Amino acid sequence: MRSGAEILEMFSGDPIVTAIPVALVYFQFSVPSTPFETAALLWQRQKMIKKSIFSTSFWQLAAKLSFLVFFAGHADGAGAARLAEFGESSMENPFDQAYWGLELASNFPAAKTSQYLSPGHAQPFITYRYCLSTGWMLGAYGGFKGLKRKDGESDLPKNLSILSLGYESLKGWRLYHPLYFFAGGKFSYLLPATAANLPLRRDDQFRAEFSGAWVAMLALKPAGKWLVTARVDRWRGLATTRLEGLETALGVLVNF
Repeated sequence: MRSGAEILEMFSGDPIVTAIPVALVYFQFSVPSTPFETAALLWQRQKMIKKSIFSTSFWQLAAKLSFLVFFAGHADGAGAARLAEFGESSMENPFDQAYWGLELASNFPAAKTSQYLSPGHAQPFITYRYCLSTGWMLGAYGGFKGLKRKDGESDLPKNLSILSLGYESLKGWRLYHPLYFFAGGKFSYLLPATAANLPLRRDDQFRAEFSGAWVAMLALKPAGKWLVTARVDRWRGLATTRLEGLETALGVLVNF
């Protein structure tokens, strides 16, 4: 069996998995060579944990939490044997199982991205949402995030259209029927292009990368097969610090 010191060395630098060997040492599941060695390694690790959490790796942590939300939604749905109760009401789940629709999304650059990009035109997104019987709503979507370069960079293409393909997992609560609130995480693949059309023409100034986002959404469920949504995402690329922003979207979906 590996000593506590060896385990600590294996997991250095990651704010989530570092907690596992630290806990093992603390509860004496694995005993290090000497108490002094353990104390020295723990001191080093706690410095690394603080640095990783409060640096750009925060967004890597956000992505991991998005994955946890993703698996929580699936696990919750797999064991469901009844319709969900939203909030304190005993009203049955009002949502149909699946919806297809369109969203019109606007993007606003945030943090360092706002230094060289500005908001672009609103762009449509194709959206699919699947409602589990436990209050979770899973979604898949595709579309372009529309941004523009600022006037100072005239030698480069004016528009930056970022193809975004992804998945989201949201947990819902009833506010007051027919109004519901959803919150959760989103994981996407971003491919920067010079225009929002096919075939794509890559933008050489920005690299393709994955992104993570926190999502908040209001859903209006009128009678019939329709669903109306208003959504806000705070997103950021995970490989670089060059692309991040706030996305707002209005959507209309229908159950076929």
